[in-house]
Amino acid sequence: SFIPADNKVYISTIQRMYSILKGVELDETAEEANPNETVTPREALPVVYNEQVPIEFFDFIVIDECHRSIYNLWKQVLDYFDAFQVGLTATPDNRTFGYFDQNLVSDYGYEKAVIDGVLVPYNVFTIETKITQNGAAIAMGEMVDKRERLTRRKFWEAVDEEVNYTGKQLDKDVVNKSQIRTIIKAFKDNLPSMFPDRFSTSPEGAEVFEVPKTLIFAKTDSHAEDIIDIVRNEFGEENKFCKKITYQSKEDPKAILSQFRNDYYPRIAVTVDMIATGTDIR
Repeated sequence: SFIPADNKVYISTIQRMYSILKGVELDETAEEANPNETVTPREALPVVYNEQVPIEFFDFIVIDECHRSIYNLWKQVLDYFDAFQVGLTATPDNRTFGYFDQNLVSDYGYEKAVIDGVLVPYNVFTIETKITQNGAAIAMGEMVDKRERLTRRKFWEAVDEEVNYTGKQLDKDVVNKSQIRTIIKAFKDNLPSMFPDRFSTSPEGAEVFEVPKTLIFAKTDSHAEDIIDIVRNEFGEENKFCKKITYQSKEDPKAILSQFRNDYYPRIAVTVDMIATGTDIR
């Protein structure tokens, strides 16, 4: 329950604020939900007046990471309050500018941040595949491996008509493990040229390359599992080499994140929803 006091600042997720206004217990998974994992759109019960938290309760509402969660399911929480809103994000998109009526108060750009020593510069290594660019087709009558999105249970089924898919559908509607493998191979083969300072000499006198700490962003939890399997296979490494850091990890995701930050292993981490702009890992 929410009991107003003499506090000046309240900190909450937008999901928890919704449950407070509704006067219902919050499903803990709501704060951890990844929109890419949602199979069908969810509809929320509308927020109505709550005398414990009247619409004039706040003078200012600061919305952190305002690029994503405020526009659809939970937007009504912000609409409920009569207060000035301040949005913070490193990655605004058109919805962000539209929601705030293009009222950009402060813009601390990448180049300025690099000059100030707040950010480090980056290089881009682009890997393009034909399927990523142009999509592909599955022929009618071909037996395909179908997969339930949440359980990953597989079953075989013949395609009753030709299926054309675009690059944007990859790893969401269509899984093409060969395309993932092509990208992982290209990444592995080009690592030495991207990081020439990572070579060392073993006690036996052989030249050894050390894979730098690498973070791979996956689209869904199922996509992350596919990537991990292929990374371990292509690098010829055991489980500790590459791990998943998501809310659906079998191990404690915060413990794995700590290992990734402080320990030698894992060298490669795959995430969907946990690691964002606020995570500081060398």
